[in-house]
Amino acid sequence: MLYTFENLANRLTELGYPESTETGFRIIKRDFTAEEQAGNISFKGDGIYLTIDGQILKGYMYLKFPIINFDGYPKFPKFHIIDCVTIKEQKQKGNFDNRYFWHNSNTVDLKDRNDGTVYENVTLELCRWCENTLGVNYSTTQDFFNLLDMQEQDDINEELEVDIFGYTLDWQQISREYRKEKNYTCENCGITPDTPADKRFFHVHHKNGNKTNNKRSNLECLCILCHANEDSRHEHNFDTRRMQREVNGFVSKYREKLLRLGSKFI
Repeated sequence: MLYTFENLANRLTELGYPESTETGFRIIKRDFTAEEQAGNISFKGDGIYLTIDGQILKGYMYLKFPIINFDGYPKFPKFHIIDCVTIKEQKQKGNFDNRYFWHNSNTVDLKDRNDGTVYENVTLELCRWCENTLGVNYSTTQDFFNLLDMQEQDDINEELEVDIFGYTLDWQQISREYRKEKNYTCENCGITPDTPADKRFFHVHHKNGNKTNNKRSNLECLCILCHANEDSRHEHNFDTRRMQREVNGFVSKYREKLLRLGSKFI
């Protein structure tokens, strides 16, 4: 059976392979549950991140095959950028797993699961729970995509001098000021240091994996335990004798406090 290039492109898209794009980042669609089970999904305060090929990408999730046709006119699903009330309800009802895609494009293609009608290049609206919780200044997948494109172009156009580890030369100062601003409080589990000396257990994490992107929206204060368990890449980076000593020392001293806070890494 011979495939046309158009059919091949469509099939690759269905399988979740990157689509070509004129923007500076890759357009990707992946099965959300499969990626979450593989440990590639991270819920952050400003979006849902997918780690793929060592790169951390920001995106959203939406229902794969919704019921669209209501009384003769289409009603499209919303897209989500956090683990909001709607998503939590879907999980409690058992209606979440294997039902959503992770995506980062401006439009999506939908297929009505009742009558099989395909709707192409649909712009979705943001879930009101997500919008109210985060207070973001966008309301559609097109808006979301435009912001991603702008951020990516800023990163491409900016020329920076970095150290041997890939950090900007002013990173130590930026990190110190950000941790101080956050009162050395882990933005993931909420733990704080008991003594000034223990401030060393608190790091600043680059959410999208780009060490040169020091925008506030890309930074997060994390305790060493949460930082070490951020994703598979961080688990590998922290798998040295020195770093494991630090992590174990932190856990040994703060175990009871971490348990009270409900840390999922204890």
